[in-house]
Formats: sequence, structure tokens, C-alpha cells
Amino acid sequence: MAARTSLLLLLLLLAPLDSSAASAAGLIPKLKFFEKSISAIEEVAGYYLEEKKGEGVKDISGEQSSGDDRQLGSSAADSYGALIFDLPVGTSPPQVLPFVMDITTDLVWAQCGKPGPTYAPTFRPNRSDSFAPIGCADPACNRLMPKYKCAGPGDRCGGTSAYLATDTFTFGTTPAKGMVFGCIGKVPERNLNSSFGSAGFSRGPLSLVSQLQISTFSYFIDDGGGDKSFVSFSVGDDGAPAKDKGSRSTPLLKGKYPDLYYVKLTGVQVDGELLKDIPEETFSGSGGVILSTTLPVTYLEVAAYKVLRQKLLTKILYQKVVGVPKSPDEDRLCFPTKEFAAIKVPTVSLVFDGADVVMELNVKNYFFEVAGSDQTCLTIRPSTGGSVLGSLLQTGRNMTYDIHDDGGVLTFGPAVAASGPAAVATKGGAPAPAQASLVTVATLLVLGCVLIF
Repeated sequence: MAARTSLLLLLLLLAPLDSSAASAAGLIPKLKFFEKSISAIEEVAGYYLEEKKGEGVKDISGEQSSGDDRQLGSSAADSYGALIFDLPVGTSPPQVLPFVMDITTDLVWAQCGKPGPTYAPTFRPNRSDSFAPIGCADPACNRLMPKYKCAGPGDRCGGTSAYLATDTFTFGTTPAKGMVFGCIGKVPERNLNSSFGSAGFSRGPLSLVSQLQISTFSYFIDDGGGDKSFVSFSVGDDGAPAKDKGSRSTPLLKGKYPDLYYVKLTGVQVDGELLKDIPEETFSGSGGVILSTTLPVTYLEVAAYKVLRQKLLTKILYQKVVGVPKSPDEDRLCFPTKEFAAIKVPTVSLVFDGADVVMELNVKNYFFEVAGSDQTCLTIRPSTGGSVLGSLLQTGRNMTYDIHDDGGVLTFGPAVAASGPAAVATKGGAPAPAQASLVTVATLLVLGCVLIF
């Protein structure tokens, strides 16, 4: 477990280093996309909050519930998969690699070296004319990681098993030169990125958002198991995105961790009734609710979760359905699938800051049949110190992030197909990356040891 969770820390915290900036990027309304369930997502569901304990976000139900979360997350992944798209990397010719879209990290990285028998396509640096490792003595390495100590003048920035480099990434038909990414030699099996690279879309200094100066990005996770899912983005100052009929907008906040995307959740409704027993200050302690594209399960502050659970339980038991007992902690809510299928499920809506900003959830996304268990369970779990809106509750609607220095706007609404292909040059190079945090430095220092088994 230690090795897996250490790598997850890398996925969450590692910020790659400086580059010569992307000289061109594109308005890519629709990247090549495919959905594929991967067993590793169950580990993300189980270990995410464990890794975030040091940041004040934890699962109140203890270690025992981790298996439940992983099982639930795995079932969700089997139906909806992850947001995965192909990107050509390198030149002479480009090598097409699959990447997972992750809005909670600024890390862009790929598995490098010779492909193993259990891995998806890997990047071969020696086959790209434009590939260049970032040296430990490079001013960029020193500027971003001043605490990092070089063992020698010829060392690469980051170590031997995992280091930072630059190369050309192609978006649509437009090449973006000098993109900084992590090159990792060996990834443990069953980790989220054992088969795919990571495409970070957070606000971090060297995420795709920062390197390409992305002003707006959108994604859609198909809730019908089809092929309608997409990821799209635009660059430069293109103004606010068009608002479709039926869509709702709420401010993106700057929270405790500035690289993440937060929104203010003001309440929860069941069958249209606002749950007034939720304390007013419940969602204000950590700067709002974090949005995630890689964590299927949603976590609510325990005070809100208890009220929601009790309301749902009361309404469902009134219909003579017998609940499946779990533990005195009341940390989950499950029912026999056969009986549950015959009832009228109460509706659940999330209320966000703004005028009539209500997200009506799809029943099949907040009550989910767990594979092999004959149980249907609530996909919302309790936490303390913070809340996370998982990907499962976001399925079936367009999620658009209009990004500004002071926060921005999240717009969600009915499914709308991405527009046709186009490409434009950026209105300038990517901004100079900020200094990496001390925890990033520490992660890089231990990465080489972590990945050797």
C-alpha cells in the first residue's frame, strides 16, 4: 500500500518544471476520446482521502470502509470509465499515448522507456528528435526547486527513475513545442496511471491549463455507457463561454489549496425540500467543495451527510424496503437491489451559490448497484475537513470551467456536443511557472526509491 499511495501523492502534488513555453496551442473542440474502465480507479476511490488526511480531508468511517469505497468506485468505473484521450507526443514521428484527464493535479506525465508486458503504450524518448531532459543545473530546475540538491552537474532534474523533460505535444493539428512533462520509468500495476499517462488540468504552474494558457475547458462523461464523452478547451482571452438553455453557473472559488477548483455548496435538497437541519457553516470550513474527475465517489462533510442519509432512509423505509445493516457508524446506506428496484427513489439535488443554481442528480448515479453484492448503495460518503464532488455525480451533463485569476465560473447543464474541429495559435507563450512547493521537492526526492520494487 505504501508504494501505491506514495505514487498517488505524486499524482496529486508533483509540479513539473520550467520549459521554453508552448509556442502554439489550439482550440480543440473535440479530442480523440475513448472510455475504458480500469481496475485501478477502485484504488483511487479508496486511497484518495487517506492521502489527503494531512490536508484535513479524511474518511470518518476508518480503514474498514476503504474496501467498500474501492468496490463502489470500481463498479462505477466499470460502467462509466475515466476521461481518457489520445495525444501525440514527440516528433519524427509523434508517438500517440493515452492520458487520463485529472483536474486535481498539475502533473503532466507519461511512462517512458521500453514497454512491459502489462503496460499500455509507453513513450520512447530516444525516438523523438525534440525530446530534451531538464538538467539539474538548469536555471529552471533551480528556480522552481531551490531546495533540490544535485548529486552532480550532469544529473537530470528529478532523479534517475523519474525526471522532467520537454517535448512537443500535438493538439489536433497544432504542435505545442517545449511542453514540460514527467518521464517515469516504472509504474506499479493497478495504479490509476499504470496504463495511462496523466494530463493535469488544475490551476498549477505547469498543468496543461497553465502551459497552454487555457481560458476555458469542458468535459462530458456519458452516463449511458456510450461514446458521447468528450474533453475540449480553448486558449487565450476568448471571453466567457456561451450559456446554453437550462445551464446554471456558480463562481469558482480560491480555496485552501489554490491549484484546485472549488465551488460553494449552500445546501442539499431531497424531493425538492431543502434540508434545513444541515448547519449553515458546514461547507465553509475548507473554502468550498473540491471538484474531481478521477474520484467516482462523492464525499460530503459529515454534518450534511448524516442529515441526507437520514432523510433518504426515512423516505425509502416508508415504502417497506429493508435496509442492509452496516455498522453503528452509519457510514453508508445500502439496500437489497431486488427490493430497491421496485421503489420510488427520492430525488437529490445540490444547491450552489448563485441565483437558482441547482444541480439535479441522476438517480442511477447517487444510488449504484455494487457488482457482485446484490446491493444498491448510496455513492455519497461522509468526510471531515472537506467535501469532494466525484465524477459519478457529474455524469450526463456538460461541465465548463471559465478560468480567471480571481477564480472563474463553473457552468453545468444539459448534454451538448462539442463543436467542430478548429485550431488557432495562442496569443503568447505560456506564463513562467511558479516555484514548486516543498512537498513537491520532497516527492521528487523520494520518487526514485518509491518506484523500485
